[in-house]
Amino acid sequence: MKIKNFILFLVIIVTVIHTYGQEIKVSDKLTLIKLTEHTYIHTCENNNGIIHVNNGEAIIVSTPDSDIETQKLIDWTKENLHSKIVGYVIDRWHPDAMEGLDIIQKLGIKNYSYELTRTIAKDKGLPIPEIGFDPKIELKVGTEKIICHFLGAAHTDDGIVVWIPKEKILFGGNEIRSYNGWVGNIADANLNEWSRTIEKVKKEYGSAKIVIPGHGRYGGAELIDYTIQLYKPNKWGDILRKHNIKRLPVFNAYEDFFEVAQYDSTNGDIRYLFEATVLADDKNRYLKIESPLIQHNVKNKRIDSDYGRLQIFDKKTGSNNPITDIYYNRLIIFKENDEVGYRIAIREMIR
Repeated sequence: MKIKNFILFLVIIVTVIHTYGQEIKVSDKLTLIKLTEHTYIHTCENNNGIIHVNNGEAIIVSTPDSDIETQKLIDWTKENLHSKIVGYVIDRWHPDAMEGLDIIQKLGIKNYSYELTRTIAKDKGLPIPEIGFDPKIELKVGTEKIICHFLGAAHTDDGIVVWIPKEKILFGGNEIRSYNGWVGNIADANLNEWSRTIEKVKKEYGSAKIVIPGHGRYGGAELIDYTIQLYKPNKWGDILRKHNIKRLPVFNAYEDFFEVAQYDSTNGDIRYLFEATVLADDKNRYLKIESPLIQHNVKNKRIDSDYGRLQIFDKKTGSNNPITDIYYNRLIIFKENDEVGYRIAIREMIR
């Protein structure tokens, strides 16, 4: 290959690489990210949706939260992707997913939603998506397809996910959360089912290479696991309620320990908790340690404290009365293994 041709080849490759993942500004509020040759994320006011194009046809999922921005998204898709919009999917009844439905229907674009979304929209006096499905539909886009699937209640009772099999892209909508974001608007959420619903999503679409949440940055299949854990019923809930433990500036849950403290600092694996209460979960019991200073070695699952109070409660009886209640000088607690549980060493008990 001649040097001139080789340089041109490199320029073309670099241009293609830089095209993917770059932000495309459609308006002051509306932006796009090109994920692959066929799929784009559209984002308006931090609300995500997708465009999927193939062989001159396009399907858009979720509307921006205004008629104006929805019109701009449709116009951009037609003009820049040179594609006929053969379908528009509404993924839930909330305004940030269907506010632009009036425009879609005015333009005569076929629009789809889960059947319950249509029912909710009717009950609330909102525009009603034309075509309902229950619980799944395959929509053809050019020579490929996308799958819209309701798997259970989560952020709302009607939210769906959208799967692009060819590219292994999952649009999770508001059923899937982004890292380090808010737990989310739970006004219409089913918190008892959310985690179980996403476990079903994982079973069906856990092979996803790209996962797009309803808000925030996209990622991989790890966002599915993150969401499962985020909404999983917390084993500490009953204990916190029993002891009327109120939220303090430090309020952290771990697999084995729960921390509550006025303030903290960290050095390597050691967390220093001041004016603290730490709960430790064991096989048949749980421990409650209260002290002005507790050292928590997260990696080694160990608690050190120079003085304070230790209470041990029987999980089988569920009683609020401790089976052990002592004040101590120098306490060490560490997890030996799941079978043996915690070892507890005290230098001196103060009676």
